[in-house]
Amino acid sequence: MPQAKLDGIDTFWRVIGQGPLPGLAVHCSLAHSGAFEGLGAELSDLLTLTAYDLPGHGGSADWDQSRPYQESACAQGRALLPEAPVHLIGHSFGATVALRLAVEQPERIASLTLIECVFFGVVRRDHPDHPSVTERLNGPFVQLMARGDYTEAARSFHGTWGDGRDWNAMSDRQRDGLIRRMPLIAAVNETNNGDPLNMLAEARLERLKVPTLLIEGAKSPPNIDMIHAGLARRLPQVTRVSIPGAAHMAPITHPAPVAKAIRDFLITNASVPASLPLV
Repeated sequence: MPQAKLDGIDTFWRVIGQGPLPGLAVHCSLAHSGAFEGLGAELSDLLTLTAYDLPGHGGSADWDQSRPYQESACAQGRALLPEAPVHLIGHSFGATVALRLAVEQPERIASLTLIECVFFGVVRRDHPDHPSVTERLNGPFVQLMARGDYTEAARSFHGTWGDGRDWNAMSDRQRDGLIRRMPLIAAVNETNNGDPLNMLAEARLERLKVPTLLIEGAKSPPNIDMIHAGLARRLPQVTRVSIPGAAHMAPITHPAPVAKAIRDFLITNASVPASLPLV
């Protein structure tokens, strides 16, 4: 698997599939690029998907805190953008990175797929008095982190945003990995709860002329629907899809229906033929 220093960050990535179209994928917090293996296999005839490990995840180096976490993640993505316009896919926090990359360099993006995008700044701007805004800014998770109780913070985070496994059913190694990386979640939340690049304040999303697919799980937390509704009101070329039976980890737990949604979207909205030869 390739590994190199990208904008000063030792970065690991993998290439999935052998399709004729370039794809770039950004995983969710606490996962790694291997989270896209199932989805990439489903789309292997269509995309050659490059998926990279975020700082502090998988085979990439730890986050050095020299710049905001999302900026470090975007720096990796910028370095991996191919010359040809790319089909960009992001999941959860990775979707906020993908959205930012698209706003920064729309001419290099052929299509944008945001799965369970956690850009909570949208809810904060559209519904400032909604209880979910208060919870994000001063709820149980924030208070647990402030007390340094990373174990209970990890348990709480996994209960809302995990893959459905019971906390006690996981191995000690799996639980310890989540607990150890809770400070990364706090760093991620700084941009998730705000407005990176002033995308909302300056109406930059309204000017993003890139075909965009928003995918959510039918069983996801309700604030995902609120985020996607806010994005859909702003983005000029948007399609929304809900995956039956899926929750926040839809691309991992339900790769086949997520892949079908992406394939159908690309054929309908991104001038991709229904059948393409392998490269």
